[in-house]
Amino acid sequence: MKFKVAVIGLKIGTCFSKAAVSLPDTELVIAYDRFYRENTSIDYKFYEENHIRIAASEDEIYASDADVVVVASPDHFHAEQSVRALRAGKHVICEKPLAPTLDECRRIIAAVKESGRQFMIAQVGRYSPGFETARALLNAGRIGRLVCLETEYAHDYTHSPGFMNWRRDPAIKRQGFLGGGCHALDLARWLAGDPLEVFCYMNHLFLPDWPAPDTGIAIAKFPGDAIGRVFVSIGVKRPYTMRTSLYGTGGTIICDNTSPSIQISESSLYKPTANVAFAEIPVSPKSHNHTAELKDFIDYLKRNEPTPTNVYEGAKTVLFAESAIRSAETGQPVKIVYDLE
Repeated sequence: MKFKVAVIGLKIGTCFSKAAVSLPDTELVIAYDRFYRENTSIDYKFYEENHIRIAASEDEIYASDADVVVVASPDHFHAEQSVRALRAGKHVICEKPLAPTLDECRRIIAAVKESGRQFMIAQVGRYSPGFETARALLNAGRIGRLVCLETEYAHDYTHSPGFMNWRRDPAIKRQGFLGGGCHALDLARWLAGDPLEVFCYMNHLFLPDWPAPDTGIAIAKFPGDAIGRVFVSIGVKRPYTMRTSLYGTGGTIICDNTSPSIQISESSLYKPTANVAFAEIPVSPKSHNHTAELKDFIDYLKRNEPTPTNVYEGAKTVLFAESAIRSAETGQPVKIVYDLE
């Protein structure tokens, strides 16, 4: 049996479309973008050569015979489209962030519970081989107990405002700390556990004509007395990076999602007087591994099991971001209360 896949939003969504065409257990049956002809950055050739039906309206997606709907539209459409797909009886993969606000996340959670369908939040950092390897090493105890982590999302959006400038639209007021920073925030949660408290500073100096702060640094407390720093900037003048450092009682791991290796230093491998050095572990540099995401979701569907990257995982990352933003606005630390329903 092949699972029939539909995709809404054909910029980043085309990555899922191509995955659905390439995987043996999936079939791309329909796709939709409300600006399909206007947005010339869409890969028309792919859809034409593969004879993919392009829906004339969003309603056609929900009325189709698709088993899975991928919601890959801009952030502010995620809640409405996810809820409609779930109510239509579809399993859903939703691009990150789950939604712009926790209240919208709660609407999706309620729809998941009511529908009985499976739901995956596409936090693609969890499928980057560098981060997967780092987490496996951490969980295996290779660097001892986690003491501190530092992670970042540094990505200059100056020339990437989105189609029709939606990322910088004051009516939408997208929060870069959530919209882009959810990559780093989710990675911190995945590695260190759900944060307990956060304090954050933000400023608005790189992109002053954008509607929300462009740079922030959050300091958080994690379970087990670990602490962490999350740096997010959508205006920083440097190449894209999600460089992450994990400091444990027995060593250090340095990793990212674009390099062909990660580094590890283990105190058990050298004498106290020796020169401390890093060893390199080769990994595949895949920063946006959407094929692995879709395959994983389909594998869980085949086993009739819920995916670990479920709707609650998406909501917790939004809550982390909202708490950091509130801290920056009030100048006070914020205790994070996981009231998700």
